[in-house]
Amino acid sequence: MASALIIAHSFRYNRKVTPISLIIIGVLTVVSVTSYTFLGHEPKNTVMRPVVALEALPEEMLMSASELNQKRIEEIQDKLREDTQNGELWYALGNAYMYSSEFENAGTAFLYALRLSPEPQSNIYSAMATASYYQEKQHFTPQSQAWLEQALALDENNISALMLLASDYFLNARYQKAIDTWQQILDTDRTDLDRVEVINAINRAKRFI
Repeated sequence: MASALIIAHSFRYNRKVTPISLIIIGVLTVVSVTSYTFLGHEPKNTVMRPVVALEALPEEMLMSASELNQKRIEEIQDKLREDTQNGELWYALGNAYMYSSEFENAGTAFLYALRLSPEPQSNIYSAMATASYYQEKQHFTPQSQAWLEQALALDENNISALMLLASDYFLNARYQKAIDTWQQILDTDRTDLDRVEVINAINRAKRFI
């Protein structure tokens, strides 16, 4: 720390590191090493921080986000082998595939969830539309457009459907439509909505108008 301050001071006033600065740094380095050698070890009353071996940590704490998601996919697949008619598990599997950008697999899982659902659900239709949209490199097909419309017909304020729609409007330079759709999202009473992010998106779109 002292060395860094000396270099900074020398450079600030002389615009270069002077020889005297280098000499002082050398002295400080020798003193530091000598002092450490003289002490030999830390005093007995020094509070030592516990060292935790990596092997002692839970496996999940050593895994990356993608590894954790892959583990979740495998766990859901294991459960589905025992209960293939569980629509909620298929929906969860689709979401896990979406996280890892496996859009085709996600679409297949969502389709099973739709077939097993006791009644039409807007979330499943919007999920299917989203998976297809990204599988097609951020383009709507007639089928994904129909799924999106079905989702909004069941729930005009479905957040995931509206977010997908607003994103597509923005991507295609339809900025006012994107703003209006994001505003519709803000007008909902959803408590799990990241309103700051939506407001930022609106402000970004306004800069293009």
